[in-house]
Amino acid sequence: MGEAIPASMPRDVRKAFTERVKEIDPIFKAGDLERFWPALRELVAMAPGRRDLSLKKSHYLASLAARSLIRDDPGTALEFLEFADRAVRREHLTPFLLREREDFRAHAELALRIGEVLARSGTSRDDERRT
Repeated sequence: MGEAIPASMPRDVRKAFTERVKEIDPIFKAGDLERFWPALRELVAMAPGRRDLSLKKSHYLASLAARSLIRDDPGTALEFLEFADRAVRREHLTPFLLREREDFRAHAELALRIGEVLARSGTSRDDERRT
């Protein structure tokens, strides 16, 4: 039995999901995480039983982690990955998507450890990049 779709949502949930990503992604790009997180939770709550959307959700959350790493924000990257672990049904995912998240998690954890070492040594990441 299919999930009920609110009257305000287009009949095709997959299309609605994609449209919603396009609406909220500029909020992430602007760096407004306070506004972004509630919108992201709403997005990820869409059609939890649909495997096709679980695949898209996992990849989108991994891309947010990757973009957070590019912004030198490994803590936020880990938050996105932990959210994906809690909110996306693991049994829906392919081995590739699971590895994708594991890889980004490893990069984020390494970046945090490097940041801790640099902080203890009194060196900033900008100093390290210049050498």
